[in-house]
Amino acid sequence: MDKLHLGLKAATAEQHERVDALMANGLADRRIYTRYLLGMHRLVEALAHAPSDAAARESWAMWFDRQRLKFLRDDLRKLDASIDCTDTRLPSPTWWMGANYVLEGSALGARLLLRDAARMRENDPGIPLEFLQHHAQRSDRWPRFLMALASVDGSMRSDAQAGARHAFALVEQALTCEETA
Repeated sequence: MDKLHLGLKAATAEQHERVDALMANGLADRRIYTRYLLGMHRLVEALAHAPSDAAARESWAMWFDRQRLKFLRDDLRKLDASIDCTDTRLPSPTWWMGANYVLEGSALGARLLLRDAARMRENDPGIPLEFLQHHAQRSDRWPRFLMALASVDGSMRSDAQAGARHAFALVEQALTCEETA
């Protein structure tokens, strides 16, 4: 396992635990599901603007998946949630890769959340699942992402950690926000 991956994991461990604790009961109801989608939207929106020098690195340029943003917007619209369109561009390519660490890692747990949402949908047929179905698809993205992440130069690793911490903060803010849809 790459040292940067371990460093990102250690640097965000407390935030990761807090986010997990906020969703300890999974996606138990429409309110927490909406908050989860809002948090993911904030993160995906921030990642939508890849720094130009990230796009220049072939192994980094592939990490943005436009369908995620489309599906998130569609699902939030169906939930009548107001979407925060604040420009949250990340300051550097390594911040961007660090933030992608959080998003790509979240896809691993999305399968469990999809099961929760599907159960919730049985009682609430209006629950949209496009984003989670897409996000939870099995693929080889995670190992490929870790290979791309390993190319971050040693001097830039603290930047990647800052990006990962920022990404967790975006999600955590939405999960703790009192006002949603």
